[in-house]
Amino acid sequence: MIKQERVEFARRIAAAMAGGRWLKGYVRRKLLADPVFDEALRVVQKSQKPVLDLGCGLGLFGLWLRMNGFQAHYTGCDLGQWKIEAGRKAVEILGFQDLELHAGDLTDAPLPGGCVICAFDIFHYLTQEQQDLLLSRLAEAAKKGSIILIRNGIKGCGWRSHVTMIEEIWTRATCWIVGGEINFPDLAVLSNRFQVEGCSVESKPLWGRTPFSSYWLKVHAPNEITV
Repeated sequence: MIKQERVEFARRIAAAMAGGRWLKGYVRRKLLADPVFDEALRVVQKSQKPVLDLGCGLGLFGLWLRMNGFQAHYTGCDLGQWKIEAGRKAVEILGFQDLELHAGDLTDAPLPGGCVICAFDIFHYLTQEQQDLLLSRLAEAAKKGSIILIRNGIKGCGWRSHVTMIEEIWTRATCWIVGGEINFPDLAVLSNRFQVEGCSVESKPLWGRTPFSSYWLKVHAPNEITV
């Protein structure tokens, strides 16, 4: 995707957001600066599987997929009702079809096989018990043919982990995020848990030009061919 096209896509999505200039500016900057959107886009476009986005926020990834021509079904869920409403308004303005956003607890969402399940920046909001349960459920979905895409801040990454912790404290102070834990996972624990379940795991840093301790994991069944 050429830079001019990326900038135009981000501008159109931001302009469709119901909210003031700050929110529109945040959306545009997020889409252009966060490498997770293009990294996940490549996997989704290659697989052509429907997408389930856990903790979707404003539904930005779904909007990004549609803007880039991906037409399979997308479902996003998030606890933030106002974010879901803002995302739905953008979907309506942009005229996208087969893109659903729901307010709800991601820990209760069904995790089917045969799709791409995204879990971007959600694990550190969960208790250790909730993390363990979600990992087990994601592993089961992977063994049923789903591709699991995880991006999360990781502990033990030096100054990046400190900056990521400060950013999380800020999100609560501003009420961007309400409630939840600040419980960053260990990369080895995440990888080992999936490997024990018989899944294939690929991991790499995915902080791009940001200062955060973000890592990327792609999980799938051993016989699942991915890119």
